[in-house]
Amino acid sequence: MINPSHAGLTEKITTSHRPLKGMALAFALGCGLMAVIAWFPRRLWSYWTFEAASGAGSTGYVVLQEGLALQGIRRNISGLTYSAATNTLFAVLNGPRRVVEIGPCGRVLRILPTTFGDDLEAISHVSGDLFVIASEKGNVIWGTRLNSTTQQVKPLSSHTLAISFNRSKNEGIEGLSWDHRGNRLFLANEKNPLQIVEVSGFDRLMLAQPTSLSFSIWNPSQSLADLAGDVSSISFNESWNAMAFLSDESRRVYRFDDKDHPSLLLRLQRGHHGLESDVAQPEGLAFGPDDSIYVVAEPNRFYRFAPSKPGIDRAHVCAKP
Repeated sequence: MINPSHAGLTEKITTSHRPLKGMALAFALGCGLMAVIAWFPRRLWSYWTFEAASGAGSTGYVVLQEGLALQGIRRNISGLTYSAATNTLFAVLNGPRRVVEIGPCGRVLRILPTTFGDDLEAISHVSGDLFVIASEKGNVIWGTRLNSTTQQVKPLSSHTLAISFNRSKNEGIEGLSWDHRGNRLFLANEKNPLQIVEVSGFDRLMLAQPTSLSFSIWNPSQSLADLAGDVSSISFNESWNAMAFLSDESRRVYRFDDKDHPSLLLRLQRGHHGLESDVAQPEGLAFGPDDSIYVVAEPNRFYRFAPSKPGIDRAHVCAKP
């Protein structure tokens, strides 16, 4: 039997706390709103002033192939890298786990099953047949070999690299890029924090050779988070000595020369560079030997941009992919 006095006391306590809960909720919402209000003008101002200052630099490319469907791939294309050893591109699929080799005009050459990783998001060519691949789940990086005889992609050894950015299962490593001249690995965290880390020594580690790893945060003068919001792929261009990164949220490709001079390379939106439609969800970025820019996008789309030159005929370049 319930004691009425106890029941009344409980009811009074509950009733008396409702306004406090409401006030706490209102306070939390107010703090969140103030944070957004404080962040939005800063992001907008940074974005607007940057676009105004560097917009002219984004006109130097023209799209040669737009939204080509990659044959044999239904969805989940991610990451992209160019291999000078084969003159082909490589991407990954995160479900099912696959590595895809693609010709420079978008022809799918091979789709290889992979024995490791739960959420493959990035791939980068190191040298010869040596590659690095990253899984966003757990933020783990493996070394592997891909050559003409490879039928199944396997890790090189038990030596892997795991980096902790945050606890989110879907805001981990989104980009990898190898600096062939400096023997450095760059890896990018998607957001919270949006961050690019430079790692030295991983090439020896994945070959099970004695080494010591060193890490440093790649800090450009312009805030990456204010500029783009997120990063979905990165590519270090040795001929420019510059880092380029692709942002899904802003649908932009940015270039940083020696960290201090950002410029806008591509606007991945209708009306720019000859694009007839927006690039819906860009996920991979790579440079070719002639500074062509390759982009792959969900679910299975391929784009190729070339430096704008007089006489480029979009209809005939890569007519045979």
